[in-house]
Amino acid sequence: MSLFARLLQAVRSWRRRRGGSKPVRYAGIAMEQLDHRQLLSVTFTGNVTTDFPSTTSPGVVVLPDNALVQHPTIAPQISGIVKVSGFDVSGLRVSYDATDDTLSVGIEQPASQNHAGPVIAGDADNNGNSGTVNPAVTSTPGFAGFQDVPDLGGTEHMGIFLDFLGTGEPQIVAGFSTTPPAGQAAKPFQVATAIPTGPNAAPLFGTELPQFEGNLYLVNSINNPNLEFSITHFSQLYQQVTGTPMTPSSVLAMGAFGGSGQDIGISEAFFPEQTFTIGKATLPPPATCPPISPTILINPHEHRIIDTAHRDLVRVYVFGTSGFDVTTIDPATARLAGASPITYFTRKWPHSEFPVETFVFNARDLNLPPGMTTATFTASTRSGQQITSAREVLNIPFAPQRAVGYLRTRIGYESAYKRLDAAGKQSVAGSGGAASSVNLGATSQAAARAVRVNYNSMVSGTGATTPVLTPREVVSVRRSSSAPSQQAKVSRRLNASMSAFLSQAGAS
Repeated sequence: MSLFARLLQAVRSWRRRRGGSKPVRYAGIAMEQLDHRQLLSVTFTGNVTTDFPSTTSPGVVVLPDNALVQHPTIAPQISGIVKVSGFDVSGLRVSYDATDDTLSVGIEQPASQNHAGPVIAGDADNNGNSGTVNPAVTSTPGFAGFQDVPDLGGTEHMGIFLDFLGTGEPQIVAGFSTTPPAGQAAKPFQVATAIPTGPNAAPLFGTELPQFEGNLYLVNSINNPNLEFSITHFSQLYQQVTGTPMTPSSVLAMGAFGGSGQDIGISEAFFPEQTFTIGKATLPPPATCPPISPTILINPHEHRIIDTAHRDLVRVYVFGTSGFDVTTIDPATARLAGASPITYFTRKWPHSEFPVETFVFNARDLNLPPGMTTATFTASTRSGQQITSAREVLNIPFAPQRAVGYLRTRIGYESAYKRLDAAGKQSVAGSGGAASSVNLGATSQAAARAVRVNYNSMVSGTGATTPVLTPREVVSVRRSSSAPSQQAKVSRRLNASMSAFLSQAGAS
């Protein structure tokens, strides 16, 4: 290390000691732990009016507040403090997605009056926290035992009930039951058979049906106050209860409930059932995405000329882009004019930052008319997105025989398969060292007719093959002089190659 570098290092270390430890450039990342109740759906945000817009029709059914709804009454001693119960229900919103057979429900609640927005679901004393009690409530005479258990625990209950049969009594209930969980466990969201308890009263939870329990959103937040959840395989549940398949004209009845046995001085809420057809709640099918149409080239090395009369190799190059990864193509779905590829591979072309997928087809498998025509390449990604691209090609059956002039120079004189076969035969013939013809030295046609050729295998009766002498290959380097200083010089590489050859040939 130079003297200057050592001095610079000493000064830097001295500056750090004077100023304290060197500050960390990147602060630690604060990670929010997912609440055990937040089995979040992409559409659930805890804001029912936003997640279930009334303008979506069909797709969202709004069951409004009315004179038959029983809103909780609050004792006069704490009515000025609580104002609104966290179990009150002011409306229901329903949406059904036929693509995944899911019924989504959002429970609306009235404005808090103690803070902006609706009251938080399960916030018994409406203090902006569903797990604590305002001291002003517990200090009021007679309300010392007022409790607000978090996460709809204890005897707190809230949810909806469904009447599929139109009898006025529910068959299914979904939400949180009145039964406290065992120990310190959190109370689970349930879908269960309903046990009616009489008119204008919340049903009890019977046999749990976990196969129909979907996503749940319940957060202790002023900005995300509402309870939202979903019921999966809803058409199966409907048929299980009614014995008939669900259709768009099927009529359902839905009501809601909420309350607690630990919020002293506050009664329970009951939202009587209202009817609607499932067709009005069904979201319209999503718009079909147009097929991906990447750039393709077909036989560019032969100027887009193909020959469907021969076993030529036809190559289709599919180019990737910043928004399309060619490796997502499912090769089993690739087709060119009805033909399946015989092989495929991926590589990057020069001056291209995105990979290119090459599919190779047998020309005889292509269903194309002769002449200038359009060849369409189709496939789909592994996620199901369709791919369609087309190119004009010139189909010339028996092209090597029919092409003349300039056109003949644009294509190969033989098919790719024939060229491969010829290359293989040539390599076999060359390895044997035998000539393609033999000069017998016959002086006349009569002498040539006397020649007989035996094509039988030369194998003896004992099974031993008759040895056949093959020409011995000889490599020599001529010396320009007998004097060692004037002999031809052999490079080290050539010398090693010759030595290896001689050792394989068994020569010294």
